[in-house]
Amino acid sequence: MDNFDYLPHLHRCELLIVNEIKRLCEKNGIKYFMIAGTLLGAVRHRGFIPWDDDMDIGMLREDYERFISAAETDLDSRFFIQTTETDAYYGLSFAKLLLKNTSLVENSAANNAANGIFVDIFPFDAVPESPKEESKHKKRTYFLKRLLLAKQNYRVCGKKEYAKRLVYSGLKFVSLFYSREKLCKKLQSECRRYNIPNKMPERIVNIGGAYGYSRETIRCEWVDSTVELPFEEFTFAAPVGYKAYLEYFYGDYMTPPPEDKRYNRHGVTDLDFGPY
Repeated sequence: MDNFDYLPHLHRCELLIVNEIKRLCEKNGIKYFMIAGTLLGAVRHRGFIPWDDDMDIGMLREDYERFISAAETDLDSRFFIQTTETDAYYGLSFAKLLLKNTSLVENSAANNAANGIFVDIFPFDAVPESPKEESKHKKRTYFLKRLLLAKQNYRVCGKKEYAKRLVYSGLKFVSLFYSREKLCKKLQSECRRYNIPNKMPERIVNIGGAYGYSRETIRCEWVDSTVELPFEEFTFAAPVGYKAYLEYFYGDYMTPPPEDKRYNRHGVTDLDFGPY
C-alpha cells in the first residue's frame, strides 16, 4: 500500500484493541505499559506518531502470562488473542490481540496464520548478570526465533536478498528435525531461563522486539511502576522511567525526524476494516 491515507482509520481500530487490553489489565490487577513508538507518540504527540501504523504494549513476564490467562476466559468476543498456543501457524515469541472480522496482512506474515488489525503485546524477561551468560542467552534466543520463523513459513527474505535466502533455506532444513511444539517450548523456556520468582533483576529484555537483544535490554527500574499519560482522547500506562527509556532508544526524542525518514515499517500488503 503506497499511500498512508488509511492510517487514521487504522488508528481508531487499534485504540479499540488497546482499550480492551487496558480493561483486562485493570480488572485483573495486571501491570502493562506503552513501549517503543507508542510511548514516543504519547510523549511527543499526545497520541499516535502521525506516520506510525501500530501500537506496542509491554509487560513483565509474570504479568504477561496472567494477561494471556485472563484473555482466555474474559476477552470481549470482538477480539482474538494470538499466540503459538492459540494459532498453530503463528511463529512469533510474543502475543497479538487481533480485531476479528478485519484483515491486515504484512509482507513478512506466514501464509496460514490468522491475520487482522492488531496490537502487539511483548513480554520482558530477565537478563543474566554474567556477560558470558548474557551472550549465550542472546545467541540461543536469536537462533530459536529464526528457526521457528523458518518452520512456520514466514516470509523474511526479499527476492534479491540471496545470502539471507540461503541462510533461511538452511534453517528451514534444520527445522525439519523439530516438531513445531518442541520448537515453541524450547524458545519459551529459553526466554524465561533467568527469571527468578519474586526477584526483580537489574535489567530486562524484550526478546521479541524489533531492535535486537542488546538494544531491547533496558533497566528494570524504568518499568518498576507506571504513570498515566494522555494518548489521543484516552490515557494509558507508561513506564515511570519513560524519559530515560525514550532517551536511551531515540536520543533527542522530542525532535521529529526529517520528512524523508518518516515511514512505518510493517509493509502492509492488504487491509480490510470489515464492519469497522
